[in-house]
Amino acid sequence: MSNYKKTITGFLLILGLFIVSLMYPLYGDKEYNEEFFLYDSNGTVIGKAPTPPTLDHPLGTDRNGQDMVYIHLYGAKFTIAAVFVITATRIVFGVTTGIMVALWLPKVKVYFKDFFLGFRYVPGLIIVLFLMRPVTGQYTGIPVWTAAAYQIGVLTLIAYPAIVLITIDFIEVMQKKSFVLSSYLMGGSRSHVLTKHIWPFLKSTGLLMFVQQMLSTLIMIMHLGLFEYFMGGRTKGGIFTPPGERPVAETLSNEWGGLIGQNFKVMMQYPWIVLSTMIFFFFLIGVTNMMKKELERSLAYENIDFINKMKKKKEIKHVDQEKEISAASFRLVNEQKSD
Repeated sequence: MSNYKKTITGFLLILGLFIVSLMYPLYGDKEYNEEFFLYDSNGTVIGKAPTPPTLDHPLGTDRNGQDMVYIHLYGAKFTIAAVFVITATRIVFGVTTGIMVALWLPKVKVYFKDFFLGFRYVPGLIIVLFLMRPVTGQYTGIPVWTAAAYQIGVLTLIAYPAIVLITIDFIEVMQKKSFVLSSYLMGGSRSHVLTKHIWPFLKSTGLLMFVQQMLSTLIMIMHLGLFEYFMGGRTKGGIFTPPGERPVAETLSNEWGGLIGQNFKVMMQYPWIVLSTMIFFFFLIGVTNMMKKELERSLAYENIDFINKMKKKKEIKHVDQEKEISAASFRLVNEQKSD
């Protein structure tokens, strides 16, 4: 556990943020402390939303007059939940398929690789935009959880082939290791090789892969937000605009990628609206990247230690075999002398 201090700290930070966001109804304002007009002591209007950071609104307000702190706290749970669910679904289905193909369906391996090889070179964002357009490209009235489930499915599908191919390549490399080949030669089954030799490596690699996919998913969600494809869909009315102007798309769930996308065009006019969201978003990316780097270092050391242990076991077994052979030879010589 001492090798994973940063990873554990990062996980606890993300979990803590998720819990605080989940408990928002207990402490937060239902209308996000909305304040569209500002008045002086005489009741005269002196300003309107969006307003820059003040003591009452530390991160300012958006174009609907909603406090940015409350919006971020409310939307954090949707951002974090989407990232974790998408990542977990990718890893579970991708790694399981890769194991099955590499170990039990080796004849399918070539066809699988040829069929999905193109996914490594086609930008995933283009495919996601095409598949999500019917649900996310405009207001549809679809419930937020239904829309989110469809989007999670699309974002899982887009990374599924890459994870399968990575898992297949990983197992192929492992199967060429001397201790794995020795296990096969001694009659070890595929299940035995998987559980005893490949799984210890795959478990650590899978954790690293999970964190890498978290980063990839965070970046993809931000890119989708810039195209106004929001996780959970859009609101019906959109952001407030003067009469005669076209309503601006607004995220229904207030997930952070959507908040960046819906306000990106007014970044130069009202920089605090976008920058405040980017601070929260890059905090998540920074924590995840910190976990990834520590896991990469730890994984390298663990692999070296595991291989050394396997070599030591083989050496001990080899010495024991030599002792048995020597003992058997000694008994045979004694028997021949006695004859």
